[in-house]
Amino acid sequence: MIILVRHGEATHHTLKLTGGWTDSELTPKGEAQLEAAAARLAEDFEGRKVPLRILASDLKRAAKSAQIIAKALQFTGTIEYCEFLREKNNGEAAGILEEEAKKLYLPSQSESDIHHRNYPGGETRNEFYLRNVEGLKACADWDKENLLIVAHKGTVQNILFAWLGMTMEEVVAKNFSVDISPASVTILGVNKWHEHCIYRLNDVSHLKNSRGFGIFDFKYGRMNE
Repeated sequence: MIILVRHGEATHHTLKLTGGWTDSELTPKGEAQLEAAAARLAEDFEGRKVPLRILASDLKRAAKSAQIIAKALQFTGTIEYCEFLREKNNGEAAGILEEEAKKLYLPSQSESDIHHRNYPGGETRNEFYLRNVEGLKACADWDKENLLIVAHKGTVQNILFAWLGMTMEEVVAKNFSVDISPASVTILGVNKWHEHCIYRLNDVSHLKNSRGFGIFDFKYGRMNE
């Protein structure tokens, strides 16, 4: 089981700063969004002794989001802060206003070019994908461990693409993407046929009124419970 959570609203959203490696913090609204997500997750885990690792991007907005969730789950382990889970590196554009970043932006001749750098010192789309995916696979056994990963839109997308067995070349060739909203929850798992499943995608129902995410209602394969 893999639970993917995107951080909530952050100060780079409200201050019109670039995202990427800008080390922004959660806004009060973002904290409230994560409190809601955490409360719903706690309902699912209540009374269950499920071995779980919590991994998070080391950028402040994701790290704080992970801490909110860990507290709600009464998690007794150690949150693992991982640089490989950061959003795409936007190089010299990190930490500056979007208007200023436009002056540094290097447009690609083709939207399908996965080796183009949009900003000086930044990553290509393919480098970003490989950092996320290879980092996760080196860190954990995603087919066997129960992981709760708190990160960013692009990071969650890359993990999803890889879960579906898609390279970045294939993602671009198929013109494929998924939407990942702030404070959303996505649930992956291996079923009894050993298939990679997406059980929930970009779920933001916790920002409304309902109970639980139904994490344990899905037909996973063996979960080591």
